[in-house]
Amino acid sequence: MDRIQLPKQTQPNVSQRSRFGSLLADWRRLRRISQMTLAMDADISQRHLSFIESGRAQPSREIVLTITEALDIPLRARNELLHAAGFAAFYPERPLQGAEMDRTRETLRRILAHHEPYPAMVLDRSWNILLRNEASKRIISRCLHEVAIEQLSPDRKANFMRMMFHPNGLKPHVLNWARTAPVLLGRLRREAAAYPGSPSQTLLGELLPGAPSTFIPGIDDAALAPTVVLELEIETEVLRLFNTLTTFGTPQDVTLQELRIEMSYPSDDASDALLRR
Repeated sequence: MDRIQLPKQTQPNVSQRSRFGSLLADWRRLRRISQMTLAMDADISQRHLSFIESGRAQPSREIVLTITEALDIPLRARNELLHAAGFAAFYPERPLQGAEMDRTRETLRRILAHHEPYPAMVLDRSWNILLRNEASKRIISRCLHEVAIEQLSPDRKANFMRMMFHPNGLKPHVLNWARTAPVLLGRLRREAAAYPGSPSQTLLGELLPGAPSTFIPGIDDAALAPTVVLELEIETEVLRLFNTLTTFGTPQDVTLQELRIEMSYPSDDASDALLRR
C-alpha cells in the first residue's frame, strides 16, 4: 500500500517551528504580555504556549489565528506568523486600485470631497500619498510643482514624510519647523516601535540625521496648546493647521487596515478664510 503524503503545510520542519516560536515570543514581549496572560486570553494552557514558543509543539492554524487576535497585532504580521508556522495567509491584501476595492475607493473619495475646503489625503503604510482632495492639491502646488514632489523620493512616489523633511520640499515653508519636525518623528518612532521592520522604521533612519533636536518644553515656557499647529507659509500669508487621523474600524484586508486618512483643520479664523478663498 502506498504511503499517503500529507500536504507540506501540515508538516513544518524544525526551522519553521523555531522561527514561528521566536516571532511569537518577540510580539508577546513587544506587547508586554506574559505567557500566563496570553495563554488565558487565547484559552490555551501556559504549558502548551511555552512549548509552541520553544518549538517543542506545532500550533494549528486556528491556534495561530487565536493567539494573533489576542495579541492584537497587525493583519500583515498575522499573515507572517501563519507563514512561519507553515500555513497560507488568511487575510487578503487587495490593491486599492483593484476592482474589489471599488466601493472602498468611492468611500475614500467621498470623505476627501466632503472635507473641502480643508485639506485631506489618504496615505499607505509607507506614507505614500494615494489620494488627495482639491484643497490639499492647491496648498501643495503653491509650494511645490508636481514633478518636484515625485523627485523627492527614490521610488518616484509622492511621500508625505519625505515631502515634509526634504530641503527642497515643504520644510522651507514650515515656519515652526523646530516644533513640527520632532512631532512627525515621534509618529514614526511610535509606529516603528509598534511594528519592527515597518516602513516607518526605515523612514526614521533616513530622516532623523537631518532633523532638529527633540523639542522639550522648559519650565519657563508658556502652557502648551491643545494641539501642535503646523504653520505653513503660503506666498505672503500664513496657514495654521492641526491634523486628525482616521482609519477603518474593522478592516479584514491588509491594505485597508494600513490606510490612514490625514485630515487638516484651520486653527484660527484667518486660516479658515484663506482656505475658503
